[in-house]
Amino acid sequence: MLIQIIDFIYVLIIQTLRLYSFIWFIWIIISWLTAFGAINLDYYNPIVRFFYNITDGIIDRIFGDFRSKFIIGVIDISPLIFLLIINMVLPQIIRFIYISIYYEFFR
Repeated sequence: MLIQIIDFIYVLIIQTLRLYSFIWFIWIIISWLTAFGAINLDYYNPIVRFFYNITDGIIDRIFGDFRSKFIIGVIDISPLIFLLIINMVLPQIIRFIYISIYYEFFR
């Protein structure tokens, strides 16, 4: 029973990280399209404005001040750094914790 709970928590954390990675990807695409003038965040484009407000709100609440430190000139590399952290570093840390808990309780 305990192993099923641990497995569920592990899968839940990994899926949450994937969802957050997808939110970053949507935010990157919308910010590029608005920067190059392909779309506008005005009153006449409510769907794009809705997605931008949702993704920007989630990203700013979690990484607001930290994100401003990764701007080099006019290039913002914070999405690249956070996508690397979310997709490569955090799953390895979570997997290590999962294996440690598993071996601690079920040797």
